[in-house]
Amino acid sequence: MGESNPSIHKNYVEIISNNAIIKHYVNGMSRFLILWIVKYNGIIHGYAILKELDRFFSTLIDEGSLKKSNPSNIYPILNKMEESNLIISEYKIHNNKKLKYFKITDDGEHVLRYMYSRFDIIHNNNQWKLMFEDMD
Repeated sequence: MGESNPSIHKNYVEIISNNAIIKHYVNGMSRFLILWIVKYNGIIHGYAILKELDRFFSTLIDEGSLKKSNPSNIYPILNKMEESNLIISEYKIHNNKKLKYFKITDDGEHVLRYMYSRFDIIHNNNQWKLMFEDMD
């Protein structure tokens, strides 16, 4: 189907970096990934979450089609997740700095397990299989 990765072609970078579909996909995935990052790490501060999130999207960041995570974007998400009781926070002193650490709640674990089950359903759905085969 043409180029194997058209997003790295210079003519496509601007189109892709300004594309609402890609931004919505990344924003939606970011929330799921943040929840997983908090669960996986047990307890983690916000800046470390930001760095971990950038690791997931490093290819897109490296090719210039996505910007690095920004604290002004991540912290409101963390606050909303806390308001929704998906995570809880506490302040701790680390290297003489007061940092806000996050931990997943039982509700957050439940949401994550639900998402895992949806990924399994998607993985086994024939329409999704057809689309993923088309990507090859």
